[in-house]
Amino acid sequence: MLVTSSVEEFRQVAAIASAAGLGVVNGGYTYDRELVHRLPEIRPEAAVADLDPATLTAHLDPVDRETELAAAAYLALARDALAVFDCDVTLRTFQPASAPALLVDSREARHERTRSRLAREQQGGLWGDILGALYQEAPRAQLILNQLNPLVRTAVAIDEPELARTSAEALYGQAAMLSRRPLKPAESSLINRSFLDLLAHALRKDS
Repeated sequence: MLVTSSVEEFRQVAAIASAAGLGVVNGGYTYDRELVHRLPEIRPEAAVADLDPATLTAHLDPVDRETELAAAAYLALARDALAVFDCDVTLRTFQPASAPALLVDSREARHERTRSRLAREQQGGLWGDILGALYQEAPRAQLILNQLNPLVRTAVAIDEPELARTSAEALYGQAAMLSRRPLKPAESSLINRSFLDLLAHALRKDS
């Protein structure tokens, strides 16, 4: 049994985890997480663990090597586009197929990245370099693209770099909104910009 540390995390993963056959409990309310972790005291056969991005990703089906290689250029471009949000990008298959992407990012991971970044910015010289290295090792968000989704299959085959970048930004923005966590100003700006860019591309294509 997996338990989330916040309502926000539960909302992010509930539908995907259920489709993957994972039992996930919402531990975001007062004492809920602590009570669930005490379940083995009365049910020794029960195993309880905190849900983290690595756990969820490990239960999603990988794509075959040929598909992964074909998508490698797109994924590299997407990672570069989303680096400003400390976000990695992977390609998996999961249900429901109607979900193009899943953004997994815990509140604790975001706080850790913020602390590391602020500490690095306040220091200079050798300490700044050391803290910068630690910042690179801080937990990152994960945008997991769903190969079963027709939109994603179309996106990873785009051969126009600017359009591919915009599509990655749009997929991130949509997944961020579906996570129902507060958006950063930069994320809101990205959502607006990517929508307008995709609209402009569609209009140019039609004309």
